[in-house]
Amino acid sequence: MSPVSRFLSLALLALAGCERGPAPGHAVVDFRHTRAPVSTPVAAWKEDGVSAEELKQRLEEMSPALRERYQTLEQKREYVEGLVRFELLVQEALARGLQNDPEVVASTKRALVSRLMRAQLDEAKPPVSDAEVAAWYQSHQEDYVRPEQVRLSHVFLAAPRTDAARQETARAKAEKLLAEAKALPPKDFTAFGRLARAHSEEPRTQPLDGDLRYRSLEELGRDFGPEVAEAARGLLASGPGTLSGVVRTDAGLHLLQLTGHQAALNLKLEDVREQIKNRLSQEKRTRAWAELLAGLERRSGFNVDAATLSRVHVDVSTPMRPPSGPPPGSIPAPLPSSPVERP
Repeated sequence: MSPVSRFLSLALLALAGCERGPAPGHAVVDFRHTRAPVSTPVAAWKEDGVSAEELKQRLEEMSPALRERYQTLEQKREYVEGLVRFELLVQEALARGLQNDPEVVASTKRALVSRLMRAQLDEAKPPVSDAEVAAWYQSHQEDYVRPEQVRLSHVFLAAPRTDAARQETARAKAEKLLAEAKALPPKDFTAFGRLARAHSEEPRTQPLDGDLRYRSLEELGRDFGPEVAEAARGLLASGPGTLSGVVRTDAGLHLLQLTGHQAALNLKLEDVREQIKNRLSQEKRTRAWAELLAGLERRSGFNVDAATLSRVHVDVSTPMRPPSGPPPGSIPAPLPSSPVERP
């Protein structure tokens, strides 16, 4: 057993008040059936028993459907005898010294860490103030308040209004491409994307199959011209997959396909207060866990010898060896979203 394992076994599992310390590398664990003194026993054995009060509590902790199984005397006897058998087997295992078995120690360590994590993350409820909730809401307005947005794909043919000859050539090509687009299945966005990639002359979106991403109508008008925004507004009634006609702007000609629509969002603080509060509480718990781990590492003098570690060869070509014992426990590093000072 490694020094770290010995430390954990001794420090975390040692029996309080034990007159003699455990042997090196071993832990003394009190697995006795601890409870209040048995007042009204329904079953008893040497130095222990199950009281009527304990049995009643155990039954009340079951679901009503499960309690239906224990209505008769024989059914209750069967349940009590099962409890007793379990405790007798625990005592027999202790008598054989199995509490020091590596598998038992490893399982106990895992149970300890699991209980610690539950206490640190689930039971700890860091308070979140109204001011913190309001600050989050204000700094993430785009998540809660935004105008109506549309998503378009387009084929663009460059043809400035001032260039009549180019306008004529582009118009003929645009009409031909529009006919091809109309022959496609209405919601075959991939096929329209291939058309845009092959023919569009707008360098920002041509590599993206003509995808303009989600934008408000105001953004469309600003970036591509009011004619595009107006055409997009007209497509909304028919839904995704709808094609526009040839749309002319100062820069050239557009063929538009509506691929998505998001309604305007206007969530007030009160609408999302609990959602934000839960999120901030989770972030605080995650950070508290990261800080706990970092503090334990600092206090333990934890250090990784990179030079020695680099010399440990990992051979992926050899077959798997039989396990020498239970696999070690491991806790992943805290999430990057919760930075803490590292030792």
